[in-house]
Amino acid sequence: MRINPFIFGIAVIVIFLGVILSFQAAGIWSVSGKVTSGGQAVQPSAEDVNTIKGWMTLEQISTVYNVPLADILAQFSLPADTPASTAIKDLESDTFSAEDLRAWLESRMQPVESEATGVPVSDATPTPVVLPTEIVATPLATEHVAPEKTITGKTTFQDLLDWNVPEETIRQIIGGDLPALTTVIKDYATQNGLEFAPIKTAIQAEVDKTK
Repeated sequence: MRINPFIFGIAVIVIFLGVILSFQAAGIWSVSGKVTSGGQAVQPSAEDVNTIKGWMTLEQISTVYNVPLADILAQFSLPADTPASTAIKDLESDTFSAEDLRAWLESRMQPVESEATGVPVSDATPTPVVLPTEIVATPLATEHVAPEKTITGKTTFQDLLDWNVPEETIRQIIGGDLPALTTVIKDYATQNGLEFAPIKTAIQAEVDKTK
């Protein structure tokens, strides 16, 4: 008995689609990349900021990296009433991008190294000094200090000169004369059709030499 090729083709398609739909209904098939096979939302890794994707929300970033949403909005001058459910890619602007967010979060994760004071260490146990409680400053919960000499989306050309980066070196990196010193480097790159990321990397390398 011969089977009609047309009917056989339709049967194969129906069986194939049936298998996929069955797997999706059972929660073991996902093609979006945004959810796991169990239907759970994919989260970025707390140890690796490079796992942050543009479709992830501010709420995910705030939760995984233990950063108050208000801090994120304030750092990148975003509206204070921005919903936590907003995707990162929907907030892209001259002052905010997924790349800037990764750099900022990574800077927060770096341990702060204490500088040597050069004062000899005494073997004697120092006498504790009791300070009046009213003059002891209590750090604010939302107060964060960015690492010194770190290129961000708000760094200006004046900052580079203040950090002792040679003017000639800056010209070579940007491929032209310096604009007004108050110009933000990222804005300059955008206005001149340049990629900010490679410029940022090259300038940061020169800044690190001055530390």
